[in-house]
Order: sequence, then C-alpha cells, then structure tokens
Amino acid sequence: MGIGSWLGLWFGLSIPAILAMYLLKRKFLDTRVPSHLLWQRVLKNLEANRPWQKLQNRLLLWLQLLAAALLIFALMKPFIWTSGGGKEHVVLVADTSGSMSAVTTAGTGQSSEKRLEQLKREMKDYIKRDAKNSEITLLSMSAEPSVVISREKDHSRAVDAVDSLQPYFGKASYDETLSLASALTRDETDAEVVVFTDGQWRGNPSSIPFQVPVRVVTLESPVGFNLTLQQFGVKEEAGGTTAVAVVKNNSEAPKSAEVNVYGDGKLLKTASAEIKPGTSATLTFRALTGAEVYKAEVDGQDDYAADNEAYAFSQSADTPRILLLTPGNLFLEKGLQLTGAEVVKMTVPEAGEDTLSDQPGETAMPEKKPDLVVIDGKAPSFTSQGKWKKLLERTPVWTLGGGGSKVAVNGAQPKLVSHPVNRYASYSGVYIGSVLDQKLPDWAVAIASIENHPAIIAGSENGEPRLSFLFNLQETDFPLSSEFPIVVHEAVSWLTESGGKSLGRFTAGSRIEVPIAADTVSARWVAKDGMAKDMKVESQEADTGEKGLSALQQIPPIPGLYAFEQTNNAGEKLEYLAESAADPYEAQRDNKNEGLAAISEHAGGAETTASKASQAPSDKSRGEQSKVPLTTLLAGLVLLIILVEWGVYQRGRSI
Repeated sequence: MGIGSWLGLWFGLSIPAILAMYLLKRKFLDTRVPSHLLWQRVLKNLEANRPWQKLQNRLLLWLQLLAAALLIFALMKPFIWTSGGGKEHVVLVADTSGSMSAVTTAGTGQSSEKRLEQLKREMKDYIKRDAKNSEITLLSMSAEPSVVISREKDHSRAVDAVDSLQPYFGKASYDETLSLASALTRDETDAEVVVFTDGQWRGNPSSIPFQVPVRVVTLESPVGFNLTLQQFGVKEEAGGTTAVAVVKNNSEAPKSAEVNVYGDGKLLKTASAEIKPGTSATLTFRALTGAEVYKAEVDGQDDYAADNEAYAFSQSADTPRILLLTPGNLFLEKGLQLTGAEVVKMTVPEAGEDTLSDQPGETAMPEKKPDLVVIDGKAPSFTSQGKWKKLLERTPVWTLGGGGSKVAVNGAQPKLVSHPVNRYASYSGVYIGSVLDQKLPDWAVAIASIENHPAIIAGSENGEPRLSFLFNLQETDFPLSSEFPIVVHEAVSWLTESGGKSLGRFTAGSRIEVPIAADTVSARWVAKDGMAKDMKVESQEADTGEKGLSALQQIPPIPGLYAFEQTNNAGEKLEYLAESAADPYEAQRDNKNEGLAAISEHAGGAETTASKASQAPSDKSRGEQSKVPLTTLLAGLVLLIILVEWGVYQRGRSI
C-alpha cells in the first residue's frame, strides 16, 4: 500500500473539533414544573449547565470520529499495488519501418514469419499481460508519426489496432514518433512508453527527453540471408543498350547472386557473381535490345524482398531533338540550344511569300522523328497535309505567333495562372503590343492573358502537348528579357516530358513534382509491376489542392513500378512511369543504434533521456505492478457511515 499525498493530514484537525463539540455539549437536569408560573425560575435554572463534562461512550461520537478518519485517509490518496495491471496510461510505439517486413525464424521454431507479425504478437501479449487496467495509445511511423488509437480503454479495439499495422518502406519518422510519445506523456505521473522494434533506429533518440519510464522491447531477429540490388542503370551505345547492376551481400556468409534483366517484361539476359559478406559486386549486361523500361531482379528468395528489384528507363529522350520551322529568329534558336536539345532548323518563307519549297508534298520529312516541333510565325502550308500533318498530330508542337487579325494590348501586364511553363516567369517590364484575335481551340486553356485576351495557351491534343504564344516575338522585346531563356527552357521541358515519359526512381513516400497537363480532370497512381503489383496495390488518387490537381505528388509507399495516369475530359490518358524504391537504410542489418534505451520506473517523474539500446529488465517487485487508488472505496464507506449515523440520530441514541 502507498500514500499519494500526505497533504490530506491537515483534515485531521476535524477529530479534535468533534471531541471539543462533545466536551462542550450542554447537559441539563430533568425538572418537574407544577405550574406555569414557575417557568421563569426554571428558565433561569436552565442557564446553569455544565459545559465541560466527561466524554461518554456514545455510538454517534464513534461514528463521527470514524467518518472523519476515513475522510482524512481518503484525502491522502491511498493506493495499493496490484500485479499485471499496468500504468494508468501506456503509449505503445510500433516500429513499422521497412525492415519489419523481413522474414525471421525467431520464436517460431522451424516456421518463418515476418518481423512485423512477431512484433504484433509481442504487443498483444504485453497488453494482455502488463496493461490490463491501462488506457492504450498506439503510435506507428511512416513519413510522419501516426496516432492509430488514443487512450483506448477497450482492449479488444487496441488489439484490432495492432493487427492493422502495416510496414512503411519509405524514410520512416523514427525520432519524430518518439518525440510525439514524449509530448503525450509530458504532464502525466502514472504513464509509460514502450517501444517495440527490431533494433534498427535512425537518428538520435538519446536527445529526446522523457518524464515517464521508457521500456524498449527488441525482437530477437538474427541476421539472415539478404541480397540488395543497390543500383541499376542503362545507357544506349552503338551496339545496343548496356545495363549495369550493383548487388550487395548483407548476410554473414558468402552468397551467389543471380540477376535477371528484363526489357518491357521480356527476359533479356542473366548474370551471376559470388559475393563476400558486406561487399558489393557489379554485373554488366551488354547489347540489350531496345525497351522503354528495363528491370533488374535478384533471382531466388531472401529474407528482405523489398530491395530485390530495380528499374531503369530508356535514356533516348535525355537529349530531345527539336525541329525548328522559322524564317529566321536568332534569339529563339539560341534559346532552344541553351536547353541542351539537338536543334535542327528548317528555314521557311516569311508570311505572304510563295516558294516551291512551300508546295504540299515537296518538302522532305526529317530523317529522325523529332521530340518537339517549334513553328515560328505562320505555319507553312505543307504542315497541314500528308505525312507532315500526321507528324504534327503525334508530336508535341510549340507555335509562336502566326497569321490572322490582331488585338492591340499596348504593353499591358500579362496575368498568369499556375502552369509549369509559368513557373519562373512574371513578364514584368516586357512589352507586347498585340495578340492574335482567335477563338480558343477545344484542347486549350489560357495560361497567360492580357486585358482578358489570351496571350499564351496550353493543353493536350490527341494525347500530345500543345503550346501557343499568340504574339510574334519580333513584335515584342521579350527576347531581350532575362526571363526569355528561362521560359524557353521550361516550355521545352514541359513539352518534351509530357508525352508519357519516365519520371525516374524515388524513395517510397517521398514527394516529387509531376507535370500536370492543362486539360487534366483526374489523375491517379496505378501499380504496373514489382512488389506493388504482387501485393495487388489498389490505385491511389492523385493529391489535390485548392486549385485542383497539385503538381507536388507523393510517391506510393509500396515499392514497385507505377504509372501516374492523367485523364482529360475526352477520356484520353497520359501517363508517366516512376519507380517507388524502398529506403536503402532498412536493408542494412548492422544499424544497431546505441541511443535506444530502456529506463526503469522512477519516483517523482523526473526528466530523463534514453541512453542505451536494450530491453528493459522486469522489476518483479514493482515494475509489473500498477497502482489501484482506494479513494472511491473510502468515499463509499464514509457515505455508508453517514447513513448509519443519521439512523442512530433519529432513534434518539445521540443523547
């Protein structure tokens, strides 16, 4: 038994007060009065009483003293220790990082299970055994700390919450989750934080202050067999595509690694190497056939499957080929060259001129299909017929100016909307005298307007991006502005990357910028291959903001190949390919963090910090016990005594 507050003793002054009441109680003698004329003398005699008298054995006195004593005891907040009840509030921190998806045989005999399943079993055993009377708060970790349940008294719901935990393969918020646990217990005196982990912990947990005991339960998970596909890339060469894969052995024994390379789903080549523990091997695959997406896969099963695959995308579009149709514009030509693109210039006649080269069917097609066609001024007539028409229909096109009626805007400031082409543009100080007066095509939206007249329009037609500047560069001073090469670069980047090309490889759960087509009405992430497809990951809707789809999107948390699909009003789809890769930190089994600590229960709730990675030892005398307050019980006894006292008083036994 223990006392929670000795300040309750001050109420002990009530006991001498009760005794004083009985000591000073008036006692009168029975007197016979033969006539009412004698009442005056009797009243005088009544004033002669005995204020101090010997205490007598009265039941009412003892009941009142007992009630006062119980009230004093209740104000001292007494409690008793009971085994297995747990603290009043227990915060469970679940390590749900990617390494918890690894397979282990610890504690399961010959069968194997994932570490996360072992962690769930340990957590549920702890709730059942050591937190019978506790309120449960469960924290998990992903890109940010997550509160799964908060102060849950129903332990069946707590168990269901534990069963719902899933591994997170991105960069997990280790110390941020501990900081949240510290904040949730900062002002509590009967609480505990229990961390369940496999021992891998990024960061510096020893810097996080705690005012309650912290216990770390480390799973028994010995180092197993794991080969990690660290890097994978492809490069186009004269004899075909060359792929390079780097494989690391994160095991304690030499292992033979066999790696398969696929191109667009077809097996192309296989290579193998013997790798010593803790070292890496580089495998080279030459003369591969062309493909849009290449995949390297470690053949066979190991303990950690999240790092067994990697993807690479064809680099043929890294240096875009631009076909420039212009009567002559040095500023535009140099601006396109500054983007790093391969620019092929085709001189076309000025507007109004008629040459043989402008006759339909007589202009030769480019030898290689361009990635972008830029038309400066009025489009030549040969672009509207035959093979040229088909080329422009299936190629991104950027037009600048053109023929037709114009509207004078006299240098008014353009108003811009959010669009990748406008990312770094303001057009401040740029003089634009007039813009083309034409009806917007169905595919277009205005991304820059001057006095309510569209000046720049963008969109997608037949699945290909389109961009039009509705003013002639020669009639403005825009090419002299410092923003001109920046706008050209952003325009080329948006046009050449919007044709359904790759985004690259990113850590799961990270945020990246994705070009959004102007006419897109919906978008989603769709699993295409790898672990994501094997796990049948459902499509994930794209993130939205106040103005619709956000250009900043989160990579799906399950490793694999994904397509970011965009759909416009016509139902046409545009997709980008991206790889979601597991955090490489989780594959390293030697990342034991010495900052983890187990802090035994201490009195007074003094501030402490984690200092050593170990499992907290069980304190059989107190550590596995909990406080059960007696205040409610004592209050009930006092109420019962008051009822008995009232009954005694009514029966006249108080005198």
